Amino acid sequence: MVYTTPAHQYPLGGRLPIPRRERLLAWARRNGAMVVEDDYDAEFRYDVAPLPALYGLDPGRVILLGTLSKTLSPDLGIGWLVAEPGLVDRVAEVRARLTDRTSGPVQAATALSLERGDLDRHLRRMRREYARRRGLLVECLGERLTGDTAGLHVLLPLPAHAVAAVVDAAAERGVLVVGTGHASQAEPRVHGLIIGYGSATMSQLRHACSVLADVLDRHVGADGTGGARGSGHQARRGGPIPALTTSGQRGVLASPDRC
Repeated sequence: MVYTTPAHQYPLGGRLPIPRRERLLAWARRNGAMVVEDDYDAEFRYDVAPLPALYGLDPGRVILLGTLSKTLSPDLGIGWLVAEPGLVDRVAEVRARLTDRTSGPVQAATALSLERGDLDRHLRRMRREYARRRGLLVECLGERLTGDTAGLHVLLPLPAHAVAAVVDAAAERGVLVVGTGHASQAEPRVHGLIIGYGSATMSQLRHACSVLADVLDRHVGADGTGGARGSGHQARRGGPIPALTTSGQRGVLASPDRC
């Protein structure tokens, strides 16, 4: 079995192109494997066309997972599974034996919002809002951000030796960020900051970007080697991460698992 997030990988933010999707499915057929497609935030795309879901390319080989954790709230605890009927029945049997479940009233309220089109209207509104927040990050922190075509987070690559210094310096000024090592059990192959904007207001993002741009001036050279840089940050990078709250008068970016 292969688990994948082809629409927007966390934390690097990559999208799996169609040729690689086709190769993955061909491999799964040759080896008799199932592919689990976690479509956790594919509703949010920016400046790119949607790619076909793996499930749509091979429904008999792919199990599609979806969730409302990004579109509404992780506190709802509501998701879904799309697969062949026999597999769905077996999963439902196992699920019934588990003690953890979403309350009936929450399920009923969610179903009503789907039937009335409330969720669709909410998604259209939030796509515009998230596009504004993402645009602010690109404007303030430059064009080296990667993984910014979808989802609610982006990645700012940094030299490995600069990550810890940037994280510590930002924290001293009330902006909490994490590096890619936060999402890796081993030494990460790509070093940098995970920048999330799902719960941040525009004013909070502006403040965080200003702080981070200044921190990056001090700790990351213009050539990316970690030397000091001059003033002005419109073409530079830095980064907050997934969920944002406030601490006094200063923005605080929380860890990605809270976004």
